[in-house]
Amino acid sequence: MKKYLIIVGLFLLVGCGQEAGSHSDISDEINNHLGIAPYLPEIDDPIGHVHVEYSPEFEDGEPINGEPFQATVEYKVSLDEKVDEEFKESWEEINPRREIIYGELYKDRTAVMVRVSKGSGEIQGAKTIEFKNHDVRYQLIERETKTVFMLINFEDIGYEIQYRTEENDIEEEAKAFAKDIINNND
Repeated sequence: MKKYLIIVGLFLLVGCGQEAGSHSDISDEINNHLGIAPYLPEIDDPIGHVHVEYSPEFEDGEPINGEPFQATVEYKVSLDEKVDEEFKESWEEINPRREIIYGELYKDRTAVMVRVSKGSGEIQGAKTIEFKNHDVRYQLIERETKTVFMLINFEDIGYEIQYRTEENDIEEEAKAFAKDIINNND
């Protein structure tokens, strides 16, 4: 009986020390839906939610969700204020091809948004910069706030990044974020 209690106690201690919804758990969940396991950098801003988008298909003349083709990861400035149930229902109605697979919707501002998909993409008008012999499509948009758009393509996965933090060194932070992804995909 003592051995049993010690083993149960150890499991509780180990389980309590683990962070719920770690980035690797989120990557595994994306892999379950898309068949790709993206590397998700750990930054100061927490992940608020992840949703998967499905291609439309028709069955008996009615639109249904087809195969998932991309996942969107939203890093939020904070997780202080969840949206209310009415907003969530409206979001689900407006976005019938999207399914939240991790987290909740929050009112807090999005700091970084990462879309991952099988294959590659393009950003029109972006310049190409190189990190560690890897091409990154890069574009800085300055309006009320600065946003850095980046596209990183690998053989089996593409990352589209919108980096929107309000820091003075947004370009350097965004480049560090991209370098972290490249270092963990090579």
